[in-house]
Amino acid sequence: MSTARFTRASNGRRGFTIIELLVGLVVGLIVLSSVGRMLIVQGRGYRKQREVIDIRETAREATALLVGDLRQSAVGGSPLAAMGSNTIALRSPRGIGTICAKHPLLARYGLWKSGGNILAGTDDSALVYEVGRDKWIPLKISAIGTPATMGVTACAWPGSRPPDVVVEFAVNSKTDTSYIKVGAPFRNFRRVEYTEYQLSDRWWLGRKVGAATSYEQLTGPLVGPPNGLGFAYYDSLGAVTTDPSAVGSVAFTLRTESFKNTYVGNTYVYQRDSLTTKVVLRR
Repeated sequence: MSTARFTRASNGRRGFTIIELLVGLVVGLIVLSSVGRMLIVQGRGYRKQREVIDIRETAREATALLVGDLRQSAVGGSPLAAMGSNTIALRSPRGIGTICAKHPLLARYGLWKSGGNILAGTDDSALVYEVGRDKWIPLKISAIGTPATMGVTACAWPGSRPPDVVVEFAVNSKTDTSYIKVGAPFRNFRRVEYTEYQLSDRWWLGRKVGAATSYEQLTGPLVGPPNGLGFAYYDSLGAVTTDPSAVGSVAFTLRTESFKNTYVGNTYVYQRDSLTTKVVLRR
């Protein structure tokens, strides 16, 4: 009986040695470590750029708010209410409407398509467009009410409907408002104060409307005072002035700060940026 012999042919292949495996493992760890460090650096760079974009957007938002109110402040019937290096109070347009009816005896007018917040506070004023003369007339609102209580129950045009609200102006005689015609645009202005205020250990651009006792948070964060928000006042010739009635332009600087801090060097810091704008007041 013969015994079969099994032989394994050599094909020229061989496995890795322990040393080769260790070398490959070390090289792989070095590569992975380098890739990890690169991703960390890129991540920090992205977060830094994201924070820079955010603070610039904050500056643009705050600038748009201030520019809009500053341009209209002088046409609201009075000069700036307060001028500070870090705070400003002005007349801001807060309500609109169209004159649609007139009381036969009193200086009361119905408003149609009204919007905003129309009040008769001590610091409120109004502008009514004088049709035919191409100018706005400043007036003081003495009372505001419903069509039924104020005696102006319907708009004047055909198919009339009740006014949205009725306002009464402070006048010496009925002729003081004889220029007001049905169809004239109406704008209501209220006292608004802008400043930098603190909330939750950060500083924000805040707004206080009328007799409000607390600030409304608008945007931020800002760099802490006195550098976060600053105002400068100039007359029509460009000279610095402290006279509210002489102000022709206002320059303001906003220094914004990122909401989150970013790791830079060996510490975490907030990203910062600044924006300066000069606004000419409309008269």
